[in-house]
Order: sequence, then structure tokens, then C-alpha cells
Amino acid sequence: MFTSSGIKIDMQPEVLRGTSEAEIIVFRSNLLGFKVPFSSVDVRFTVEEGTNLVDIVNESPDGKLMIRAKGIEGEAIIGIYNIKSGMQITRLLVKILPRSTA
Repeated sequence: MFTSSGIKIDMQPEVLRGTSEAEIIVFRSNLLGFKVPFSSVDVRFTVEEGTNLVDIVNESPDGKLMIRAKGIEGEAIIGIYNIKSGMQITRLLVKILPRSTA
């Protein structure tokens, strides 16, 4: 329960629309796939592609990032890096769709 087996990334909502915001959370997970209590991941985030599509609103070193779409349709790529080693953990694809009219 308290040992980690990997790192998971959660983004809510999964798709941005118009000028909406999304929160990206990076956390350690155990063998059952649940968040490991009392653990944190020291990461930094970088917009690698699509800097004209999203803005970083708030970034914290404990694995949370808030981004906002600029209202332009497209795809952006967020790079997630380990602070201690500087190595890339993963790249996250963020889809931005036009504002829904419904």
C-alpha cells in the first residue's frame, strides 16, 4: 500500500474547449493503481509544442499544473521532467477543441 511502483498522470478535463482550464496532477501509484499516501513527486512542466495554444496558469513543484486554452483549436504537448535528475518522465498530449455551441 505504501510502496510505489510507478507514476501516473491525471488530467481533468481530458479535452479543453474554447478558453477552458485543465488541471494536470502527477502522483506515485502502488501496484493496485491507487495513489500512494504521504508521497510526492518533484516535477517541472514545460509547454514543448503549442505555446500559442495554452498558457500555464499555476505550477507547483509537488506535481500539479493548471493550464488554460487560448481559444485556438489544435494540439499542445506538455513535457513532464523530474527536478532531481532532469530526465523527462513523459510527454502529455493536450487537445483543444472549439467552444461548444450547445
